[in-house]
Amino acid sequence: MKLAHLTSLLLAVLLLPLLVACGGSAGGLAAAPTAAPAVAPAAPTSIAIPMEPPANARESAAAPTAAPEATMAPASEVSDSVAPAAPVAPGAIAGAPPAVLPYPTIAPRELYPTTVPVAIDQQQYTPLKAGVVDDNRDFSSYLNYLATFQNYGVHPVDISERILITVVNDRQQPVLDAQVRIYSGQQNIFNGRTTAGGLVAFFPRAIGLSQNARDLQVEIGKGQARTTGQIVRGFDDRPSVTFVLRGAEALPQTPRLEVLFLLDATGSMGDEIGSIQGTITDIAARIDRMQPRPELRFGLISYRDRGDEYVTRLETNFTGDVGAFRDALMRVSAGGGGDTPEDLNSGLQMAMQQMQWSDNAVRLTFLVADAPAHLDYGQTFDYTDAIREAVAHGVKIYPIGASNTDPIAEYQFRQLAQQTLASFIFLTYQQGQNGGAPGDTTTLDVDPQQFSVDRLDDLVVRVVERELRLAAGV
Repeated sequence: MKLAHLTSLLLAVLLLPLLVACGGSAGGLAAAPTAAPAVAPAAPTSIAIPMEPPANARESAAAPTAAPEATMAPASEVSDSVAPAAPVAPGAIAGAPPAVLPYPTIAPRELYPTTVPVAIDQQQYTPLKAGVVDDNRDFSSYLNYLATFQNYGVHPVDISERILITVVNDRQQPVLDAQVRIYSGQQNIFNGRTTAGGLVAFFPRAIGLSQNARDLQVEIGKGQARTTGQIVRGFDDRPSVTFVLRGAEALPQTPRLEVLFLLDATGSMGDEIGSIQGTITDIAARIDRMQPRPELRFGLISYRDRGDEYVTRLETNFTGDVGAFRDALMRVSAGGGGDTPEDLNSGLQMAMQQMQWSDNAVRLTFLVADAPAHLDYGQTFDYTDAIREAVAHGVKIYPIGASNTDPIAEYQFRQLAQQTLASFIFLTYQQGQNGGAPGDTTTLDVDPQQFSVDRLDDLVVRVVERELRLAAGV
């Protein structure tokens, strides 16, 4: 570990008691949108969904081209994501951009006016800077990126046909955590839960569904509310559909928020582990200070690689005690590794299968890592299985690519984000460097015109605020 970073880490530990204690009182979320007239019961939905034409190529031998150096945009913001389809009554056709439930660019002070940074001595850690790209927002560019990537060290998944499903109740409010099941004939081919904004994404070709399977049956439920419908596949570049789940509850006044940090703790993270710890500590404290405060729980998993002191370690399951979470975080140290890939697959498996995720919650995972997953261990569970389980549990995965994130890691991280309807976050550095002092450049395969640079803690807090706004239908 470099001396400067070692000093930073020691100061972070010694000065930890100087962190401002955080807390907050429960309060109601902003009022839900005015209720629309109730929709009369109707027969099962029958919706014609156009199908996208087949992609020209999935993967080619061309290596990815590094993006030009990024420049800071005048205003930083979390990028808009996929727009949910406009709420419609059962039996209607959906596909146009929404007018009732927009997917907004976050303006956090409108909903959380008292969200403020925790006062942290700047000598403890250097604030990291980062950019963010949303591959669902610029889907065609993402498909081009996939098609030009050399097929090695990754598990390609054909996501060229994308059906976005939005679930709202009869008051046109987005329904969080609705279970969505899709059948082809008698075969259950998809299970998912709606995330913030009532959204879930279905990729028919990712599961190898034949183009001849055109008529798909849909079952949706939450609590005692149930509805059925149909999706008829056709041809289009961005199909979307909305189902109305009569009687379903919208987000509670005090929303439930669960945030898991999945941390690569191998030796290659040593140069940044102190800054990462300080940044995450700040993020957790700021989320805890939100007003109105959500019903908040944090969790932490660290992972390394086979042959190290440990492969995965559950540092703390979900807890509402921010102080206990902070203490667990500060005990994590970097070590082990060796080769570039790490056992990310085992870390993701623990995140999806051993964490005690709650029902009816906004569920987020922030993966902080710089290396791809090993795909040569013969494991029966890899990161694409984690994607399917995340969608089934309604968990969004936001990867944060640290220094030395190579093209294979970038590809895997962007798969995790795009298929769970999240965004890819990446650290930026001073010009000419891949690590070290924060700056405004990156060597990743991202368009510098499509992202702006901000402090990582500010960016992540805005992501959380946006998710809560979407869940509330604000």
